[in-house]
Amino acid sequence: MRIKKSGVIAGLLGVSLLLGTAACGDDSVDSADSGGTAKVTVNSLEILSLAPMMVADAKGFFGKHKIEVEFSNADIYSRLAVQGQGKLDVNIPGTGGALFNAVNQGLRVRAVADRQQYRCASDNLLLARTEAFNGGLKSVADLKGKKVAILAKGSTTEYWLDRALDEVGLKQSDLAQIVTLSYPDTANALKSGAVDAGFVVQPLAYQLITDGQAKRVLAMNEVAPNQEQGLITMSQDFISKRPEVAARWTAGWLEGVRYYQDPANKDDVIKIVAERTKVPAETIGKLYGTDQWPYMDPNGRVDTATVVAEDGKWLLDNKIIEKLPEVSGWHDGSVVDAALKIVGEVPVNRDCASVQKLVS
Repeated sequence: MRIKKSGVIAGLLGVSLLLGTAACGDDSVDSADSGGTAKVTVNSLEILSLAPMMVADAKGFFGKHKIEVEFSNADIYSRLAVQGQGKLDVNIPGTGGALFNAVNQGLRVRAVADRQQYRCASDNLLLARTEAFNGGLKSVADLKGKKVAILAKGSTTEYWLDRALDEVGLKQSDLAQIVTLSYPDTANALKSGAVDAGFVVQPLAYQLITDGQAKRVLAMNEVAPNQEQGLITMSQDFISKRPEVAARWTAGWLEGVRYYQDPANKDDVIKIVAERTKVPAETIGKLYGTDQWPYMDPNGRVDTATVVAEDGKWLLDNKIIEKLPEVSGWHDGSVVDAALKIVGEVPVNRDCASVQKLVS
């Protein structure tokens, strides 16, 4: 059962838009955990990359596994501390410095499942304003001497920028200026000409393209093709004190992922996502199946090796974190293992050749 639903497009435009706070669970263990329905507190957003959460809720997959979900939609990273205290069961951070710094500070949170991998698809584009694109800004190499927007220093957008520039032999110092803006502010800056290029999340990026305001330069799955971009985290208290409930919730999530990814369910998924996000179904339909339709591992496996070798290395090199915790310090695979005993493991056949490139 859905307790709270944001129902606003703002959620699609990035964490920076989220202004509210929301209630979270308490330390008590639901008396029904032993076999009846159990309550699980989940901090989520109604963004495209969390469509499986919407699907699992709408299709009753959580309820099927005797889970009652209490949703909040607060800032992901401000909730890490609350989660570390055992007062929030499930959260959705990325593989950035905030999570690893939280772990380094002793917060009792663990990544338990994948929630987005940039394998053949992403949910973010580097866009150039149309006038600049027509004037020659059509590749990363053309960013030299240009003004570029990122979300924040140390953010994933800066990581992508560094990777993209390095591929063409450039550095940040080769740009005219780097400015930090939210996704909506980046969109407005592209429209006004205040910046030449910037990173924009879906579906805002698609709307800019279709309105003729911007052009695609690069998709982030082209920059970081194997990135483990998003995680499902759980509090250590939840994992250790209610392991069966944690497994049942994850089973519901995995069923949501699989339903979301099955082309046979296309129309139903588009309808659910459009209703939950308040974005027109036509827009969601244009993104469906393209390289801007987010992908999740249908078995929930976290690619810890890529996190360490790529994101982790960049975070260390740029002194965003003082140390990268051992994998066992931030990841616990036991929850997914238990969930797969409930829903079974499925083959993972990800063929990039079958994924259409979104241009317009």
